[in-house]
Parts: sequence; structure tokens; C-alpha cells
Amino acid sequence: MNVPSAIAMIRTTCPDPVERSAAYAAYALAGTVGNVSGFVIGGVLTARTSWRWIHFLIAIMVIPAAGAAWFLLPTHMMPAKSQRRGIDIPGVVLLTSGLILFVYAISDGAEAGWGSPQVVTTLVLSVIVVASFFVTEKFTKNPALPSKTWTNKNFTPLFFYAWSPYWWCLSSQLQLVNVFMNLWHDSPLIAAVRCIPIGVAGGIASFLAGRYAPRLNPKHMLVCSQALMALGSVLFALAGGEKAEARYWSYIFPGMVIGMFGLAGAYVGCTTMVMGGAREGEEGVVGAVMYTAYQVGATLGFAIVTSITEGVNTGRQADSASLFAGYAASFWSMVAMPVVMLFIALLFVRP
Repeated sequence: MNVPSAIAMIRTTCPDPVERSAAYAAYALAGTVGNVSGFVIGGVLTARTSWRWIHFLIAIMVIPAAGAAWFLLPTHMMPAKSQRRGIDIPGVVLLTSGLILFVYAISDGAEAGWGSPQVVTTLVLSVIVVASFFVTEKFTKNPALPSKTWTNKNFTPLFFYAWSPYWWCLSSQLQLVNVFMNLWHDSPLIAAVRCIPIGVAGGIASFLAGRYAPRLNPKHMLVCSQALMALGSVLFALAGGEKAEARYWSYIFPGMVIGMFGLAGAYVGCTTMVMGGAREGEEGVVGAVMYTAYQVGATLGFAIVTSITEGVNTGRQADSASLFAGYAASFWSMVAMPVVMLFIALLFVRP
């Protein structure tokens, strides 16, 4: 509820394209700072107190932030009661259920077997439920996803393109933490510290993306961003072998920096383009659907890479060099994803 509202608010309060692009970049910068801060603080709390304090701390921080937002954010003028949209409860329930079923099937495939009844049944059900969602939306008075939304400029290709930033970020981050802790035997705190370059590079990249995005061809920005994420994944995949810890600075560190520059460009470029093409009055719906796309990418990406890692490592020896093969396979799959998105940007996105 928070992120789509924020994206829509930026769209409506920053009519100037240059200012709007800078605002989206600042928003992305805040996200990357929060990401790395949460990782480091979470590592400290887990190591020194209890993992439960991560959630206590979030609650402690959110309450004053919500209070400040009430007074600091722009006032929203509510439309007349006759013009307010209702809540599409059936559509929300169907879409959420379909996504949960699909993610469960992908996550359980490596362990239970892709031909097992539970995986096949869950996959089939997910397709039926998601199809039912789109059918329901055609007959609902206030659909959560109106059909005309798909006709906004570049909305359809960028909906799928939006799967890539969080797919790459969450998958690489959590896979690297598993490498640091399970293969290199780092503590939670040391693993978190090793991930600091992700946040620092993401913050710098978001600032630069917001500053220079208005001067660049947006299509070129989308394509180059995917190439950088693919290169970062290649470096991660090559970081195994004997004495793999020594490859942190030569492979993993530059992979983090290069990949986060790509991620920032993809997020800022995609958000700026899709919100710029939103019709007046549809900013909230477009922002909500695009954030759903970002989160779908994160969820599916993590489920897929985890499934690949577990599937490849099944039956392997328990030494670090052997087990890295599963992580390497998942990183190679993260090369394929940006390549697909690169072609989507090249072939279907209109400048």
C-alpha cells in the first residue's frame, strides 16, 4: 500500500519530467540505503541479541515515520463520493491466490520433483486462478486492473521488464549471503558487512541515474542497465573454486557494483517511462500494478534461483568447492533473465 501510493504521489506532485526523474531516483536512493542499513543492522541484532529484534526495530521506526508523514506529505484531495473507486475484493483474492500457488510450485519443484502431483497440481491451479482473475476483471464494476490500463504507452512491455530489478537484487543478495555463511562460514554480521557495497553502489547509482536520466535516450538506458546486471551475474558465477574467499574483491565486489548500477538504471528508467505514459487519473493504478510487477519479479526470482541451487547441489559432496556449483548455476540463470529483458526493451519499448 505504501510504495504504489508514494510512486503515484511523485507522479502527481512533480509535473516537470526532470524533477520527476530526480524524485524517483531519490526514492530509489532511500530504498538502497534502507536495504543495506537493514542488512547490517539485522546482522548485528541477530549476532548480538535475537532475530526478533529486527521486527521490533522496524515497528519502532515505522510509528514515528507514519506520524511525520501525516504532517509533511502533500494533502490529497479526495474525489467526490460518486467518483471514488470501490475495492475489487474478488480480483485481489484471485490474483494473490494465483501468485501464491505459482510461487509455491516453483519453490517446491526442486525438492519434490517437477513431475510430482503436488507441483503439477499447484501449477495448473495457479494458471486457472490467474486466468479467472483476468476474466473477473472484465465484469467487475471497479476492477483492480482495468483492461484499458494495458493500453497506456509502454505499459505492457515495461510490466514484464519491471520483473528484473528486484529479481536480480533479492536473488543475488540472498544467494551471496548463503555463500558467505554456508560455504565461507562467515557470521551473520560479517556476511552483512560484505554486502555493504550493494547499498553504497546502489545509492550512488540511483543519484546518478536521477541526475542524468533526462539527458539520455530512455530506451538505451533500459538496454544498457540489463547488460550491466548480466555482467554482474557473470562475475558472481565465476567466483567459485579453491580459496574462493580470495575472489571476493576480484569478482564479487565488482559484480555488486556493476550490477547495482544496472539495477538503478533499470528501476529509474522503467518507473519514469511507465509513469510518464500513465493517463491522468490512472497514476495510482499504474503505480500499484508496476510495484506488483517489481514484487512478482523478486518472489519468482528468489524461488527460481533457490530451486536451481538445491537441484544442482542434491547428492553433491558437502565441501565448499562442490556446493558452489549450485550457486553458480543460479547465477548463470540470472544472466539469462537480463538478456530476455534486454530484448523486450529493444523490440517492444517505444521511445
